[in-house]
Amino acid sequence: MFILHGRYFVHRHIHLFKHCYSTSTIKPLNVAFFGSDLFSMHILEHLYQLFLNDKSRIKCLEVVTTVSTLNTVMQGAEKLQLTTHVWPDIDSLISKSPVQFDVGILASFGQLLPKRLIESFPLGIINVHPSLLPRWRGSSPLIYTIASGDKTSGVSIMDIRPKHFDIGPVLMQQSFPLSTNMTMFELLKISADVGCSLLDKVLEDPIKSRENAQEQALSGITYAHKINKYGYYIDWHNHTTEDIDRLYRALNQIANLRTIFRQKPVRLKLLTLINDQSILNDLNTISSQPGTAIYNKSLECICIRCKDGWIGFKKLAYLKSMYARDFQNGYISKMDRFVFDSIHNSLFDYIYERRVPK
Repeated sequence: MFILHGRYFVHRHIHLFKHCYSTSTIKPLNVAFFGSDLFSMHILEHLYQLFLNDKSRIKCLEVVTTVSTLNTVMQGAEKLQLTTHVWPDIDSLISKSPVQFDVGILASFGQLLPKRLIESFPLGIINVHPSLLPRWRGSSPLIYTIASGDKTSGVSIMDIRPKHFDIGPVLMQQSFPLSTNMTMFELLKISADVGCSLLDKVLEDPIKSRENAQEQALSGITYAHKINKYGYYIDWHNHTTEDIDRLYRALNQIANLRTIFRQKPVRLKLLTLINDQSILNDLNTISSQPGTAIYNKSLECICIRCKDGWIGFKKLAYLKSMYARDFQNGYISKMDRFVFDSIHNSLFDYIYERRVPK
């Protein structure tokens, strides 16, 4: 039922667009941008350059964002001296603003939009989403893409629907391969660049882009839920070395991975993959218990046993940050056997069942 309603919504608005706009009158556009984080800021900076250098394309650019001390877009908009509207005061856009906005562009905004706001934009609101929808709908697609070991990712430009995340028809989509050791921030930059390129094409003719929009497939739907604090913890009994490496590349540039010792968190830094078979053989003769921590002098790291092998960290933070040798001298050497606790990581509840078959 909802998909039929969505199609009606698209076709109804295309009909209205054609009466309100022609190809020659679509430009220049009054644009309201919705965003909050680093990915959003990449898209905003691109739109700002269009606004600054090509008034025939964007005549007015204003920003909608949330109040937060960590809000990258709020800080960026201030530096760019762009008019900023604070969410959720949508009346400042709909009825109080002197500008009649043509189109809304959203990227990683994290808020559900009401119907009356979407319908106040003659050309609707479109979303730059960094995944190949319907894979990884939700707030954290970049993290889940890396943590799940996807070989391919991409960007989708989609139509926003009221009170739902990432379900609207896709106006344009582009895929690209992922390198073996890619980090989340590297993926973010590539995705933002691809998103800007796609956005340029959509803005050339928004009506035609909508006419060619495709409903999302009903199969292959996965969700990238918001990461909670347990998403950073390692489950030594159930996580493989590959799982931990992927999790590290997905999250480490946001916050350190963690484990537990004496009921207190230990932050794990500077991951080291252990490939020397002789070192692995020596470690295996000492213990096969997941969570066991052993200092290796040649690697200068704490080697920790996981489900299928060993993984190393050169630096740890327990009460204070220290190198592996100091952690060895201060804690490991004083115990007969040093074992970190396993903590269930709910992020993997979604990943294990949703990995693309090899």
